[in-house]
Amino acid sequence: MAYNVYLIVGASIALSLGYAFWRLLPVPLPGLPHFPESTKRMFGDGPTVKGMGQRTREPSAAVFALCRNLGSPVVQFLLTSITTPSIVIDDPREVEDILLRRNKEFDRSELTTHLFSQILPHSTLAQLTTPALKAQKRLWSDVMHPDFLRRVVAPNLQTAARELVELWTLKAERAGAGQSFDVSEDFQSTALDAIWVAVLGSKIGVLRLEMARLRGQEMDGSETARLVEVVRFAVEKGSSIINAGVGSLWPALTYFFMSLTPSYRRFKRIGHDEVQKIMTRACDRFHRLSEASSSGGREEGEGDSEHDTCAMDFVLRREIMTAKKEGKPAPDPTRDPAMLDELWLIAILEADIPILDATIEETARCSATAAITTRRALVDTEVLGHRIPAGTNVLLNLRIRDEPFEVDESCRSATSQTAQSKRTRGGFDGPSGRELDRFEPRRWLAQDNKGNEVFDAYSLPALTFGGGFRGCFGKRLAMLEIRIIIATLMLNFEFLPLPAELSSLGAEETVFRKPLTVHVNLKPL
Repeated sequence: MAYNVYLIVGASIALSLGYAFWRLLPVPLPGLPHFPESTKRMFGDGPTVKGMGQRTREPSAAVFALCRNLGSPVVQFLLTSITTPSIVIDDPREVEDILLRRNKEFDRSELTTHLFSQILPHSTLAQLTTPALKAQKRLWSDVMHPDFLRRVVAPNLQTAARELVELWTLKAERAGAGQSFDVSEDFQSTALDAIWVAVLGSKIGVLRLEMARLRGQEMDGSETARLVEVVRFAVEKGSSIINAGVGSLWPALTYFFMSLTPSYRRFKRIGHDEVQKIMTRACDRFHRLSEASSSGGREEGEGDSEHDTCAMDFVLRREIMTAKKEGKPAPDPTRDPAMLDELWLIAILEADIPILDATIEETARCSATAAITTRRALVDTEVLGHRIPAGTNVLLNLRIRDEPFEVDESCRSATSQTAQSKRTRGGFDGPSGRELDRFEPRRWLAQDNKGNEVFDAYSLPALTFGGGFRGCFGKRLAMLEIRIIIATLMLNFEFLPLPAELSSLGAEETVFRKPLTVHVNLKPL
């Protein structure tokens, strides 16, 4: 009798597990290319894609390999039956069209918002499109206006670029003539210095700390060393949290266990405390200058913008003036650049140098810093003739390194066809679309009616920063930073050839792609 009970219980458990397994098997959407064998695995394409991503160190390339292996620019990425269906799109023109012109059909996907909600829950990256998000973006929109960037941000970028030149000069002297050296951390340090002071008005001094250490100067225990350590910990920990979610088949559970660790709590505390200190100083500065302005008899709000020293000043001023209708911040004299620096900076920003703009755009294309972005179908729609149901996640390839699939033009959306007609040089069908695996800035150059060489931003879709309302908020700042740094470096160094093993375009991808090798061989001018 007992044996029969055990047999029945065992059979029931086996049947239950079998039924549960069967219920979790992926169910493909009708009409979309997919791997039939993946419908027989509980996690569908997930293990295959994850394994390939780990081997190649480029997870997004593994996702889009589904398209190449199936020979279609639109395929289904099969996971379990209880997960939201996901579609992979590998066609630059349609990706551009979805991002720029079809925002009523597609919005930011929760696949992206969930990744950033663990570290920046109230940021625009962690929110779907709502009236609150639109208000938040309006509040910050003017800090990306060209005038604000040139007037407030550019001088800080130029300062960081000069310090990078000083650091590389020191490294070149130590390496010896004709010897290359690693600069993989230097661009990150430059960006950290420049963006921190531009946004928060507080200088970190990462580059200065590195130079001091190279010169053997004792900096441990200083306020600069403390702040650098704090900021680097916050940046690295924040990146590791997002990376863990990207590499997990169950991100929510991964994040839950991470949130219980001491290092996570330290990350949250540091991020809050350091920024709170800076905001407090910015508010104090605002109120002091507000009182000084009132005592000087100036009209409320008069000339406020000329006194912004960073993005935080700008936003705090706007918020406080809107709420209290009083005062304004005054300039910080210690941040005013010298006259020659100002003239030099204006020359960099205003100069029409087509090959510089082309080099920047080609660098963005080849780097594919963010190689994948996600959207969610808001309504039932179509992409390249394939039906996409409302609620489906859409994974878009931002990398343009391979020849696109051949697609019948009649399958494309009307807006995509119209955009192609405006590409006078043919886009992928013209000279710009050749040898996409090579770094070739001249693919972005054309001739105007007078035969002059000009930069053509529409030679190919520019997808590195996404696009549309949910595109990268900091694109203008990033492009300005690159322009200033490249021009400054080129005017200070001759870049000598590197051996093949140090000049590869190979990269490693976590949340963002970064090159496997970053070396330079410099001759100071």
